[in-house]
Amino acid sequence: MIEDAIRTSDSHPIRIDTVQPLRGWGEIGLSLCPGKQQRDGLSGVWQRDLWNDLARIRNWGAELVVTLIEPQELIELGVERLPHEVARLGMQWLHLPIRDRYPPGPAFESAWPSALAGIAARLSQGQRIFVHCKGGLGRAGTVSACLLIESGMAPEAAIAAVRAARPRAIETAVQEWYVTNYRPQLR
Repeated sequence: MIEDAIRTSDSHPIRIDTVQPLRGWGEIGLSLCPGKQQRDGLSGVWQRDLWNDLARIRNWGAELVVTLIEPQELIELGVERLPHEVARLGMQWLHLPIRDRYPPGPAFESAWPSALAGIAARLSQGQRIFVHCKGGLGRAGTVSACLLIESGMAPEAAIAAVRAARPRAIETAVQEWYVTNYRPQLR
């Protein structure tokens, strides 16, 4: 553990870093997992409040919350109620799990075309979407960069835009490779 301070939703309000797709689409916000509880995180102890974090996300203007953590991470991070609380605040929830520090796998790839159509429809209407993983860097950065590519951005520009908004995003070489080789699916 790097820091001994306990990080809460009050001491460290959720930071939503924003990227702007092309085509006049709405914004994509990236961040860490709202409400996460972690005793031994690399960046310290986390005791966030799920409702407080989600209220901030809703106040930011999110219509859709895209969760990229795996099902067991929902339990490990103490956010099993995430889908329910998202709905209580009038937002939609989409779960597209990806293994930590890896690029999207077969289950994601299978669900992506349908999910992408819904996400793109929202963005094209000017809506804001919120994308998160555990720390808000690897998986959230990877998927956000793919959405920027879908909006017409070149892969290298998409990586640069995500990293300008959220330094250290797209954490691993294999995630960067995935984005660099991602081909738009929308027509």
